[in-house]
Amino acid sequence: MRKDLTTGSLMKNVIMISMPMIAALLLQTAFNIVDAIYVGRLSAEAIAAVSLAFPIMFFVFAIAGGIGVGATSLIARYIGAKQVEKADNVAEHALLIGGVLSITFTILGLLFGKHLVVMMGGGELVELSLSYLNTIFIGTFFLVTFAIANSILRGEGDTKTPMMQMIIATLVNIILDPIFIFGLKMGVKGAAIATVIANIVGFVIAIYGLTREKSSISIRPKDFKLDFSIVKNIFKIGVPSSLSQVSMSISLFVMTRIVSYFGTYAIAAFGISFRLDSIAILPALGLMMSVIPIVGQNVGAKKFDRAEKTAYIVATMAAVFTGVVGLIFFAFPRVFISIFNTHTEVINYGVTYLRIVPLAYAFIGIGISMSGAFLGAGDPIPALITTLLRVIILVIPLALIFAFVLNMGINGIWLAYAISICISGTTSLLWFRSGGWKKRNIKKLDMPTA
Repeated sequence: MRKDLTTGSLMKNVIMISMPMIAALLLQTAFNIVDAIYVGRLSAEAIAAVSLAFPIMFFVFAIAGGIGVGATSLIARYIGAKQVEKADNVAEHALLIGGVLSITFTILGLLFGKHLVVMMGGGELVELSLSYLNTIFIGTFFLVTFAIANSILRGEGDTKTPMMQMIIATLVNIILDPIFIFGLKMGVKGAAIATVIANIVGFVIAIYGLTREKSSISIRPKDFKLDFSIVKNIFKIGVPSSLSQVSMSISLFVMTRIVSYFGTYAIAAFGISFRLDSIAILPALGLMMSVIPIVGQNVGAKKFDRAEKTAYIVATMAAVFTGVVGLIFFAFPRVFISIFNTHTEVINYGVTYLRIVPLAYAFIGIGISMSGAFLGAGDPIPALITTLLRVIILVIPLALIFAFVLNMGINGIWLAYAISICISGTTSLLWFRSGGWKKRNIKKLDMPTA
């Protein structure tokens, strides 16, 4: 059901939209954590193999996420401008784009996946990693379109329905994981099969709801007419957002390669730590996803002061939430690493990570939430640049310098992460405060007018 976010209490709107979103992201992360825990019970090599596959998967999800953000932002602004039929058209085009891209990724992934794993330093883990990765590629269509369908609902301000759909998909995954991994003795491939089936279930439920008019956004295939101006507008927001997320994938790819110089156990610890990072930033991601439709609707309604105040409320909340989680990880690092794997070397590498990076979590909360505000306002370039600053421009050269030039070893890599996060978060806040997003010409093609 569509929600009018241009009136009422700002804090109430943020809480109303963000809480189901945070819950949905928690479930989505639980989806991945369950896989990691079960795979970790197989061996350190098994979780290292899945960790090698993750940067490649992340690239695919980054593209899907970008298209979803483009749809969310544009739908929200059309709804704010009271142009619901145009919002419907955006939803239909977003699903079409997602379908075409996912099929393309399946073909390319099956052809070149092995080469990518080898490039990351997979070594003896290549075949084990491919048994997981190739299965995921076969089911890419369902993973991508399920994510985009949820983005469509968020654009109209409905975060409860995506949460319920994610609950169902996560429960399916939790039930199927032990069956395929251990019961049928399929190992890491079984974890991938469970993930694909769970996403198929989520996809079917989401599409059924959109085509049966369960929301104010309606998908009507028989009335669909391809409009390249809509495709252009989705990509105008989606491409920079995708590039932001793709840059994270590239960063993860390169950083995994750098970490691989320290061995299999270091890769395993890095993979575990990355998943813990994913848990820590959940509140910030949920708030970011909520700020996109809120800012979008208010920008569409020309209520810029409400949009700006919402962004600052969200940034403050994100910094507090992520900062608290960071302190918990810092205080009990061994406990959290051992949940996934109990090998001594894996734990030791993981502990050093959690004693450095989590201290910067508050800044990543600020950076992520500010990115959402820029995207909601239809101004994606600052979000792209500050993300690049965090995941590529600073962290990669700093990691190489600290680890190998200054001989700080793997601790230098962890320190590079912390420094990059702090600088990027500060930059994004100052950039938003400068107010350039308000001065942009809002009557361009990507900005609906009432």
